[in-house]
Amino acid sequence: MARLLIVEDEQNAREALGDVFGTQHVVDLASDVDEAMAHFEAARPDLVLTDVVLPGERDGLDFLRWVKARSPATPVIIMTAYGSIQKAVRAMTDGAHDFLEKPLEVGSLRGVVNSTLGRGEPSLEADAMRARLATGAVPPGFVGSAPAILDVFRTVAKVAPTNATVLILGQSGTGKELVADALHRASQRATGPFVKVNCAALPEGLLESELFGHVKGAFTGALKDRPGRFEAADGGTIFLDEIGEVPLHTQVKLLRVLQTREIERVGDNRSQRVDVRLIAATNADLDEAVRKGTFRDDVYFRLKVITIRMPPLRERRRDIPALVEHFRRLYAERHQRPVQTVSPAALALLTEYDWPGNVRELENTVEAAVVLAEGEEITVDVLPTELGGHQRVEDLPDDGVIAIRAGTSLPDAERAIIEDTLLRCDGNKTAAARILGIGLRTLYRKLEQYEADSGAANS
Repeated sequence: MARLLIVEDEQNAREALGDVFGTQHVVDLASDVDEAMAHFEAARPDLVLTDVVLPGERDGLDFLRWVKARSPATPVIIMTAYGSIQKAVRAMTDGAHDFLEKPLEVGSLRGVVNSTLGRGEPSLEADAMRARLATGAVPPGFVGSAPAILDVFRTVAKVAPTNATVLILGQSGTGKELVADALHRASQRATGPFVKVNCAALPEGLLESELFGHVKGAFTGALKDRPGRFEAADGGTIFLDEIGEVPLHTQVKLLRVLQTREIERVGDNRSQRVDVRLIAATNADLDEAVRKGTFRDDVYFRLKVITIRMPPLRERRRDIPALVEHFRRLYAERHQRPVQTVSPAALALLTEYDWPGNVRELENTVEAAVVLAEGEEITVDVLPTELGGHQRVEDLPDDGVIAIRAGTSLPDAERAIIEDTLLRCDGNKTAAARILGIGLRTLYRKLEQYEADSGAANS
């Protein structure tokens, strides 16, 4: 029997939760953070289930951070009647294992607890995942609350329980595989296999055999019968990443699977049925590929029953601080580094950059910064030069000297300094703001005011 610590200030709810889990586990109940800390120190629980809103000066998020500081491996599940995506992001970045909103559904709650303890039935885990998505909560692996990514979560919640074919579109590094994983885990097929195939990573001559299998003697080196990935995914989901890289002759066989759910192994003339759900993804423009004749229109139309478009990171810029914090915690722990914070200047640069490589590029950048940081803080000097964080006053042309006549008013002197610095930075506002020691938004506001003042003077 596992030991659970349940922290809930409302007596009836606290006792009800004790009754729900008391027959399967040893349960300690607490009504506030002080009592919860005492229980935790007296007998380390295997799992903590805590409300966010608690009486006293400290709340459930404070208790979460306290637990993680003492026992990072102890899973903490957050529950609250006042939940929001923002609180979910905060709880998850602070180390919460999961986030549930009240009123709690007992079956889903049991499923989350059991799966967290490693004792859940896959169907219960799928039920819990569907319930979580239905509340608008963030799927595992995701961090975000920007409208563009919330639209994705809402679509996943609607589509996951069905068997509809899904096409996920988006640039590299936007999280297409995470969406495919969430679709499978919340589906009716969650108890079945989830088979992933990167079509771009397999040579053209091997892709067909990998997908559909082959029989002995089908080609040189085919020494025995071998099932393909579609057979391996029978009863579950197959995820074909980079579907745009599939050659035309293989697309013909793929079309048959989409139409009839039947495959033929390479070298065989016998068909066999497979029960699979197909999810595909690509960063290619399939409309353009169809126009050029490199992708079959009939395959394209069969694939895009449901289309999910992943937004690039520049369209969900408000999520960058939460992502940075998530990756900082992840890699500080993984690499055993003492990094605890990100400096405001460094965070500003990370937030203002456009990230052509999207979340994957941001993750790699934060990991490198964690490794290179000296001390407990990520600073601008360990960030890549393309973020604009390494330019200094002494790097400017003419040693950065600006001539200002004595008696010049302070506003006019400030304007001269800002405009000259921006000119010497070739118009790079991020670099100019960094050198001037002001926020990028402050710089934009001042430049807008200067433009307005000039327009008024000329009118």
